Order: sequence, then C-alpha cells, then structure tokens
Amino acid sequence: MDTHYLNEVIKGNTNAFGYFIKTYQNKAFGIAISIVKQEDDAKDVVQNSFITAYSSISKFRNDAKFSTWFYRIVVNTGLQFLAQRKRNTIKNEASKLSETEKTTCNAVIKKMHQDDLKHLVKSVFGKIPSKQALLLQLFYIDELSIAEIEVVTNFTKPNIKVLLHRGRTNFYNIIKKEHIKKPY
Repeated sequence: MDTHYLNEVIKGNTNAFGYFIKTYQNKAFGIAISIVKQEDDAKDVVQNSFITAYSSISKFRNDAKFSTWFYRIVVNTGLQFLAQRKRNTIKNEASKLSETEKTTCNAVIKKMHQDDLKHLVKSVFGKIPSKQALLLQLFYIDELSIAEIEVVTNFTKPNIKVLLHRGRTNFYNIIKKEHIKKPY
C-alpha cells in the first residue's frame, strides 16, 4: 500500500502524502514524545519530520520499509530538537550571570592557596562532562592553543570553542553553587 502512495507523491500528487500522515502520525508522535518528553514539542517534531520526509521523498530508496525510513527521520528530528533546546538553555544560563557574580567568583579563586585551587579544579573537573574538562585542562592548565588542541583531540575548531564555552559555564556554575557563600 505504501508503494502506491509513494509513487503518487513522487509523480507530484501532494494529496497522496495525506495517506502517510494518517498512517504514521500516531506512532511518530509516540516516538517523538519518548525523546522530547513534552506534548507540544513532540507535535513540532512530528510536523517537522513529515515536512522533511515530504521534501526528501525522492531520496527514499525502497531498500527498507517507508515506516522505518520515516521513523528514523522522527528520531533524528527529535534528537536535533533536544540538542537545540540544550544549546538555547546553555546560552540563556550563561547570559544570566551578572558581572558582579563573575567578579566575585574570580576574587574567591584568587584568594585560594595553590593547593586548594588544584583540589578545587580537580573536584570540579570530575563534575563536568569529560570533553569539557579535557579542553579546559588543555587550554587553561596546559596552555595549549586552539590549533594545538585540534591536533591533540582531533576535534574541529568550532567544536573546541563550543566545548570550552560550555566548560567555562559549567565550571563557573559549580563554583558558584558549591563555593561562593551567599549573603543572608
């Protein structure tokens, strides 16, 4: 049945794509909700997945079932949605840090003894993602340039910059949460 409607869509019959929407929307929604966890977000993921499938239908190779191909699109769209949401959250959190908070954090770090500082850095590195800790280590402690880090890690320059930014933000948030006393 899928093959008939697939051929119709490829021929230019846009109404034939309605068959795929009716047939696969419920399972696609179930997949999307399991990834993004929120109903409105899952609806967006499904809608974007159908748009992607429709615009890419000429790339479908019939070596798998249409449903398998389409559900893979749903999974990829859902994971992309999560990644974008995470990027937006990190940007928002980083922009919320006031200059006063950053100055306070820097002042606390400067006052610490060298041994305390080493212990603190090691402790914080254990609480942030491995790639971020690695890049903070290489850039700030080992004082490697970004070009040198590219060679050592085989990461791309943009990826290094993003991971350094996230690492700095996570590092600061842990310091702020665990080591800066709030005035009462």
